[in-house]
Amino acid sequence: MKVKHVHIKAFGNFTDLSLDFSSALPGLHIIFGPNEAGKSTALRALRGLLYGIDVRTPDNYLHDYSKLLIGGHLETS
Repeated sequence: MKVKHVHIKAFGNFTDLSLDFSSALPGLHIIFGPNEAGKSTALRALRGLLYGIDVRTPDNYLHDYSKLLIGGHLETS
């Protein structure tokens, strides 16, 4: 499975963030940034997209739990 696109509509400190991992060439995508930039939050959002948002998530501090929303585009072989 390939993650082509993740749209973090409302999760953690993100509102309407799009991460595009699509590429015509095979390769590796690396997300980097300074401390507190949101790398771990983005990873939890990806996990939430794949497995569901945890009932006890710490990422509902900006958006109410009922409004947390993550979308994406996954590709299988």
